[in-house]
Amino acid sequence: MLAVLTLLTALVRPEATPPPSPLSLGEKLLARQQYAAAERELQRAVEIDPSSARAHGNLALALLFQKKIRESVDEGRLAAAFAPESAEARFIYGLTLSATGKPIDAAREYEKAVALRPDSARPVAALAEAYAALEDARAVETYEKAIQLAPSDPRLRADLAEYLWGTGHNDEGNAVMERALLAFPSDADLAVRYGRSLAEQDRLADAARSLEKARQLGANDAGTFALLARVDAQQGRMDEARATLEAGVAAHPNDASLQHDLGRTWLSEGKAEQALPYLERAAAAKPNHAEYQLDLGRALESVGRLDDAEAAYRKATSLAPNSLGAHFALGRLLQREGKKEEAEGQLARHHELYEQAAQRTAGTNVQASELARAWVELEHGKAAEALVRFRSFPDSAESLRGQALAYQRLGRHAEAVQALERAHALAPDDAHLQMLLVAERSRAPSAP
Repeated sequence: MLAVLTLLTALVRPEATPPPSPLSLGEKLLARQQYAAAERELQRAVEIDPSSARAHGNLALALLFQKKIRESVDEGRLAAAFAPESAEARFIYGLTLSATGKPIDAAREYEKAVALRPDSARPVAALAEAYAALEDARAVETYEKAIQLAPSDPRLRADLAEYLWGTGHNDEGNAVMERALLAFPSDADLAVRYGRSLAEQDRLADAARSLEKARQLGANDAGTFALLARVDAQQGRMDEARATLEAGVAAHPNDASLQHDLGRTWLSEGKAEQALPYLERAAAAKPNHAEYQLDLGRALESVGRLDDAEAAYRKATSLAPNSLGAHFALGRLLQREGKKEEAEGQLARHHELYEQAAQRTAGTNVQASELARAWVELEHGKAAEALVRFRSFPDSAESLRGQALAYQRLGRHAEAVQALERAHALAPDDAHLQMLLVAERSRAPSAP
């Protein structure tokens, strides 16, 4: 009897579950966004089966999400080589090529993926994005096809509008976005993106309405606060601008740009005491930002703290030796303090910089045909060529604005911000440049 029971127990005992394969485990980790752990398992899967397109493709994604771009391209290439008729392998290889800034090569792989799976929205959308990066006219019809395949994805409609705006077709882009907002009336991102474009088109009242709607729908990022405030300020709605900035500072107390904008708004109204705490916090958060030091100095001078103002002005001239405003402010303060000789030196430096700026403007006028050629290149979808040409000119507000727009077309938003900041330093009173700068910062919130 004991022998029979032992036999029955053995028969009904559940078999041990085999451990998952490295490929299966790697895919699960990838789905959980545990990319480093997924990479380790998928490397093992590749070692077990070096010709597995699935293993190479998933490894390419794990590497790509860790910004290991070169390695991800190598794995993506292997995935496509081992499974040339796999739409997924071609799509993954295209993703890695896009990450390297090679939209022509990426488009080639996406085209193959679309040919293999014409009913799949992901490769069609990726192909549209690659065409847009190339400013290829096929981007429009490809975006429209992607929208048909994924009608519930508002991002595709917004991306189409952005492409049309970026290529100078504002009316068409506006029409696409207005239809998108009708289809997705509660989408805050659509309202933000439309508001930003309207601001860049100088349709300030419409931009304000769109951005206010975005705020009501829950848009709470620092860039939206800053952009709405700038739009209000340029319409002379200073109370509304200040209220928006106060809400922005409350929501983002560590954002130096919002602190600076609010302080500068108070300062522009002649209320230096109210401005000072915000300007102090902004300058403390970004001590190497010359504009913040300059505005802090102005507030300190206005409240009678002349020694502190002088220190701030000196720091601004040190950080930005070619800043007309910093040398002028320091020279005037030194005059006020009776430091005549040093004041004359600072004001002479201001005059010298002013004359240099005038010469640059004259030089730009002499080279007007070349500058116009750069703008034509930009308008005809040759952003990379236009960028090279704009960068060949001496820095001027116009050439730097051209650089910024070329960087924007190429998706290099942090560099666009830097170019616009340099343009703003050369033309601090240019309201349109200020608007472009704030709008571009809202696209690249991590930019300095």
